[in-house]
Amino acid sequence: MIRKKETVRLFAKDITGDLVKDRQEVTINWRAGQLVLDEPSFNGGKDIGPDPFTAVLSGLVGCTLTTLRMYIQKKGWDITDIHCSVNMLQKTEPFKTSIFRTLSFGQPVTEGQKERLLWVAKNCPVAKLLQGEIVIDTHLSDDAAVSAGAGNYPPADAESNQATENYSSQL
Repeated sequence: MIRKKETVRLFAKDITGDLVKDRQEVTINWRAGQLVLDEPSFNGGKDIGPDPFTAVLSGLVGCTLTTLRMYIQKKGWDITDIHCSVNMLQKTEPFKTSIFRTLSFGQPVTEGQKERLLWVAKNCPVAKLLQGEIVIDTHLSDDAAVSAGAGNYPPADAESNQATENYSSQL
């Protein structure tokens, strides 16, 4: 999460995942428990959990709704029911992903409230994450206990050393 031009580590503990032999589902370990991701049967899975794309879009739905709820409560508005729908479209040439999101409310909402709620939804933290520049720094390691962003392959260069130092200093 970024606050006032400050770069901070979002999680105190890494989110980890494990894949077991001859199974498609992935067990995700996070600070308070586990989550199972799986592929639908047409992709070789058993559909016992959301697929990775569904998990990403679910994060957007969850963040959108909780951010709106906090804002609505702060304003003291009488808006109790909110519905959020998302889906995505991927174009292959050139590669481009579009995420579509629609919000609706169970109560009448004024034009002024609609304008503000749309702004809040567009600026929820996960929406900002997905719309911002994302760099995925991937390493290989012989040790599963190594924290995210570290490993023994590829050999480190000056830029990755600096990024790892910045990341590690926040532990």
